[in-house]
Amino acid sequence: MERNKYAHSYNEYFIMTEILDDENVSQRKLSKKLGLGLGTINVLVNKMIKEGLIKMEQVSQKQVIYMLTPAGMMEKTKKTINYIKSHYRAIHETKEKIKSILGELTLKHENIYILKPDDEMGNLIEVATAEYKAENKEQNVKIVNESFQYKSIKSQETNSSVLIYASEDYEIMKSLVDKSNIEMVNLLERL
Repeated sequence: MERNKYAHSYNEYFIMTEILDDENVSQRKLSKKLGLGLGTINVLVNKMIKEGLIKMEQVSQKQVIYMLTPAGMMEKTKKTINYIKSHYRAIHETKEKIKSILGELTLKHENIYILKPDDEMGNLIEVATAEYKAENKEQNVKIVNESFQYKSIKSQETNSSVLIYASEDYEIMKSLVDKSNIEMVNLLERL
């Protein structure tokens, strides 16, 4: 029920944002952008009209425009704040989970290599790793990129090393390691 309430709130937030950006937006366009059925969009828009959040005006027989009412603007602000809070909470929890995984792996391995993706997840991994290293200075944790030469790791180190990656394609990751003996851990599977 809580998950459905969150999705419902997000859908309303999205609709209000789109109406604020383009009052000529159609329900069909909202349906495509949000990935919901046209009937669902219609129900949500009509609900928001009844609640006084949106005002609908008939421009012609085929066209209507939607406007946020002052109450709609206040509700959108509230939903924006809730949206930001929930996402920051999720980001913080993910960062802490990454640090926890690093802690688990340092108990088993002397060397930890983290292949950082070049995206938002990579940025989060970098922040979590920096915080972990600041709290655990004695641990050998290194962030590497795809050009890192895994062959440069001495063979006696491979048994005590682990490569953490955040990708859905294990085969590509295995080919990057180039037949090395390094244990590989997919961070996405552990989060």
